[in-house]
Amino acid sequence: MFFKKIETKGLAHYSYMIGDADDIAVIDPMRDAAVYMQEARKAGMRIKYIFETHRNEDFVIGSMELAEKTGAAIYISGHEELGHVYGEKIQDGFQLSMGKITIKAIHTPGHTLGHMSYAVYEEGIESAYMVFTGDCLFMGDLGRTDFYGEENLEKMTGLLYESVFEKLFPLGDHVLMCPAHGAGSACGDSMDERPYSSLGYEKAKNELLQVSSKEAFIEKFARMRIKPRYFERMEKLNVEGADFVGNDVVLNTLSVEEIAAMKDSILLLDARTKEGFIGGHIPGSVYLPKGNITAFLGSIYWPDVKIAFVIDGKVADMEEIYWYCRRIGFDNIVGYLPDGIEMWQQNGRKAEQLATISAKAYKKMPKGDDFILLDIRDYDEVEPQDPDKNKVSIPLKSLYESLDELHHEEKTYYILCGSGNRATTAAAYLRKKGYEVVVITGGAEMYRNVL
Repeated sequence: MFFKKIETKGLAHYSYMIGDADDIAVIDPMRDAAVYMQEARKAGMRIKYIFETHRNEDFVIGSMELAEKTGAAIYISGHEELGHVYGEKIQDGFQLSMGKITIKAIHTPGHTLGHMSYAVYEEGIESAYMVFTGDCLFMGDLGRTDFYGEENLEKMTGLLYESVFEKLFPLGDHVLMCPAHGAGSACGDSMDERPYSSLGYEKAKNELLQVSSKEAFIEKFARMRIKPRYFERMEKLNVEGADFVGNDVVLNTLSVEEIAAMKDSILLLDARTKEGFIGGHIPGSVYLPKGNITAFLGSIYWPDVKIAFVIDGKVADMEEIYWYCRRIGFDNIVGYLPDGIEMWQQNGRKAEQLATISAKAYKKMPKGDDFILLDIRDYDEVEPQDPDKNKVSIPLKSLYESLDELHHEEKTYYILCGSGNRATTAAAYLRKKGYEVVVITGGAEMYRNVL
C-alpha cells in the first residue's frame, strides 16, 4: 500500500494519496497540484482517481487541474446537486479497488448535505483500515454545521450526529482517521495539534462527542459561526472550476514609482514584521504578515481585489505568500516591492507611523468617554480580567461587515487583540477608512500581567 499525507501550508488543509499496485487515488487535492505528480513519479505509480469529500469552502480545490494533467477520473458526491461542471457523481456504497485495497464511499452529511467520507479496506480483511473523514470529523473537533443558515442549523447538526455515531464509529475503534483539516483551520473551532488519530480515540477523548443523545449533541454544538467573506467565492469556484495555476510562481518586482502610481487603486499589503510596520510604512498600506494571510485576507477583502506586497527582501517568503493567496482564490497579484520601506524612503518619499500605547500604559491611562476600546479578538478569547471600559467587541474576521457599529468617528479607537498582531492589521484597515486609531501593544496577554 502507498500512502502519503500532504499538508497545505497556510491553510491547515490535509490531502492524501493512497494506492496499490500501479494506481493512486488523491483525496481533496489542493490547487497547486504539482506535489501529487512528484510523489507519484517517485513511487513509480500513476494518479488514476481523485475523490472529493465535499464542496470545500475555505480553499480552491485542485481536482480539475490535476485531472487535466494526469487523466485521472474525478468522483464527487451525488447526494447534493450543486451544479458541478466536472466529476462523476457517486452514491453511498460506491466501491473502487486498486491492487489489494478497496475504497468505499460513505455518505456523511452534516457539514454539508452531500458530504462523503471514504473508508479503506485491505483485501481479505472485513473491517476497515482507515477512513478519510473530510470535514465531518476532525481531531478534537467537528465540522461546522451552519452553512445552510440558522433555519437549518438544528437539522444539519442532527445529521452530523448521525454521521459520526451511526456511520463512522461502527467502522471500529481501531480505524485510523484522516481528516481534511488540522489546527488553525476556519472549518472548525479548536482542532487538536496531533498528526494522526483513530475513531476510538476521538470517541473517547473528543470533548464534543461526550454526549448522551442526539438532542444533547444538538444543544451542545449547534450555533452559527463567523463565515469568512471569501467562502462565497470558494463555493462558486469549487463547482464551476477555477483557472489553472500551473507550477510556476508568476511575480513582478515593482519599482517605487510603480507602487506610488498604483497604491490608491490597489490593496497594498505590508508583510513585514509588526514592529517594522508600526515604525514606518508606505501611506495607505495595510499590515498583514505571511502567517495571517490565509486566516484574515479573505475575511476582510473580496478575492477580486488587486494586490501588491511590501516585503523585507526575502523572495522565498514572497513565493510562499503568492501560493497562500492563490490557494484561497486571490489571483490578482500585481507584484511586490522588495526591501520595501528602505527603497521607498531612499526615493525621497515619506513613511507613515502607526500610533501605539503599551498595555501597561493603557491600564494606567485616565479613562473618560472620549475613546472607544475596540476588541477584535474572537469572543471565546475574552477573560474576566480583560479591559472593558467603553468596549465594543468585533472579531477581526467580522470587521468588514460591522463598520456601521463604529459610528463614533470623532473618538479615538484603541484596538486590542491577544498580543498586538491582529490589532495592527485592524488599525491599518480602519485608519485607511478615516478612523483615528491606536494599537495597544502587548495586547490582552500583557494587560493581564502588568500592575
